[in-house]
Amino acid sequence: MNVTRYHSLNRILAYPHMREYLDIFFADNSLNYFPKDQYHLPLALVEQSAVSPWGGPFSQVTNQFLDAVQTVLDVTERHTRRCVPLWDPERDWTVEKEAEGGKSSVFLLAPEAERGRLKGTKDPAVIICPGGGYERVCFSGEGNPVMNYMEAQGFVTFVLKYRTTRDMERGIHPAPLEDAALALYYVREHAREYGVDPQNVMLMGFSAGGHLCASLGCFYKDAAEVLSGRLGKKITPEILRPDKLCLAYPVISFKEECHEGSALALTGGDEALRERLSLEGQVTGDYPDTFLWACEDDSSVPCSNAVRMAEALERAGVRHELCIYPHGGHGCNLAFDNSAHPWTEEMLRFMHHIFLESGWNSRTC
Repeated sequence: MNVTRYHSLNRILAYPHMREYLDIFFADNSLNYFPKDQYHLPLALVEQSAVSPWGGPFSQVTNQFLDAVQTVLDVTERHTRRCVPLWDPERDWTVEKEAEGGKSSVFLLAPEAERGRLKGTKDPAVIICPGGGYERVCFSGEGNPVMNYMEAQGFVTFVLKYRTTRDMERGIHPAPLEDAALALYYVREHAREYGVDPQNVMLMGFSAGGHLCASLGCFYKDAAEVLSGRLGKKITPEILRPDKLCLAYPVISFKEECHEGSALALTGGDEALRERLSLEGQVTGDYPDTFLWACEDDSSVPCSNAVRMAEALERAGVRHELCIYPHGGHGCNLAFDNSAHPWTEEMLRFMHHIFLESGWNSRTC
């Protein structure tokens, strides 16, 4: 099935199991963006009259929807991607596991490993952690589109579905951190199959996903100890340390100008845990090289979060770059339609210089 804007929503949703998969890859309420009286029309016509919830052109919604549909077809029909159940890799992941919650809901969206074997290359890899306030994982905005973009730039690309309050009660720490650590462990352990350079693996996180990636940069040693116990085998801290980080409009602080929803979901209101998980106070000299960006007009997660993290990195002597853009708000992901659009090129340039060990100096753009 080759889905385009010439298809209607009714035709697409009639595909077997499409609705169940879209609950994950497009979000369970996002279909409500489409006017129900236009489900029979080609998507190209719906775009002419419908309005997106955030006021932008409806083509933005359509693009996200088509990206999600293509991901579903990649998994279910084309078999160019698979959902790897990280906590039970011997069993295939299914949509039914999502309903079970907990560890059963965790998977890593991965390319077909056989392609890596055939290529015989060692390419850079990225594990994307979408945001969602630790209440859900937003594949539609920060998963599928970013995955496609990074693949086009030559990265072997993975997307992590980690545990959130959709799967557990509030106070979910350290479950997401364990999931992220296990994802990094999996990619490095299977680097040869995927054609990945195990010493060139980046974590890229958006919003609460940025907090998750930044947390692994702080607590990878603790994660190694926990995972060793969970898996019953010795895991060295080095294998869980990301080579580099990209933090996009990240949640960082749970003390000042914080995103309260993320703080409550992760800590359950535990004040000591809020202090520990305010990451600007946890940076040390062995923290991974980091690219950060945010927008000045972000009313959800103030850009001061990224600024505080950059200041902590500067104090610790960690190579980093911070970019603050005037417009884009929160959740603008690739930002192709606003002032934050240069972030992708700035990030790639930074990562390229870091990998070449060019003596890059930290800076703010």
